[in-house]
Amino acid sequence: MTINKGTIAITIATLALVISCYGTFFKDQPSSLNKPKQQQLSPTVSISTPAEYQQSNEALIDELSKKVSSLQRKVANLTLHANGSYQEQDTDEFKELVLDVLEEKQQQEDEKRREQNPLYSFYADLPEDYDLRIKSEPDYAKQINSQLREQTLDPSISDLNRLAALSQLQMNMYILNKSTMPEYDYEVVGNILNLANNSSDEKFKIQAIELSTQTPVLDYRLAEQFTNLLEQDSNDYIRRLAAQGLMAQYYQAQNKQDGYTKQMAQHLLSVYNNSSGNAVRATLDEMMGNQDMLDELRKNAGY
Repeated sequence: MTINKGTIAITIATLALVISCYGTFFKDQPSSLNKPKQQQLSPTVSISTPAEYQQSNEALIDELSKKVSSLQRKVANLTLHANGSYQEQDTDEFKELVLDVLEEKQQQEDEKRREQNPLYSFYADLPEDYDLRIKSEPDYAKQINSQLREQTLDPSISDLNRLAALSQLQMNMYILNKSTMPEYDYEVVGNILNLANNSSDEKFKIQAIELSTQTPVLDYRLAEQFTNLLEQDSNDYIRRLAAQGLMAQYYQAQNKQDGYTKQMAQHLLSVYNNSSGNAVRATLDEMMGNQDMLDELRKNAGY
């Protein structure tokens, strides 16, 4: 049990009360056994009888008992209050400890995700209100997007960090519910595709092409880059990604640019009909799905 200053003070008060009553009790005791009898000097002085002494002592003891009981109750209340305070303090310390453990665990998980997929490591460093600020503060959004564009084009930054900048820039465009942004154009997407073409890191190459095939940017130069990957890359998955990028250019053009729709239809048919190997045609067949798609391409191409 924890002892505080209040408990010590009440204990001392109890002892003082006991000593005080003890002195009062024995001060009034008769001393006829130890002293000789003295002659009465005045008839007005009265001497208490043994019965009167007993009655007085019982009253003192009863009063003492009541006061001790009262002090005991006060001690108990103070002890209970003190224990409650300590218990509340222990609870707060426990909560703080749990929060520290959870925070450390979150940091470990974030670090693990960075190691497993560095491309999306920027998620862990974003402010909690990032989405809301991008939506509600145009100047903030413009500043962030300009910085990301510069990072994407900066040759002094690692290829992976440049790709991460493009990924965040594309994410910001989707947050704003836009299909185009001045900062997100062919220059940044084409730059990443060039990095992919020249990279010997297959993982980086796949991630870069995956991200590029999702771009809403319509530009014939992108179609040419996807075509080179489709015809020349030895990785089957990368060839399918390239074919997907070609088809995405065609589908998006139908809703935005009639002239580009015709150009893409002609380009797809040219690649399909003039491929030097069966692998390219088989990959395009997989993306198109059926003969109806070929008929649609011929129609939009003006054949």
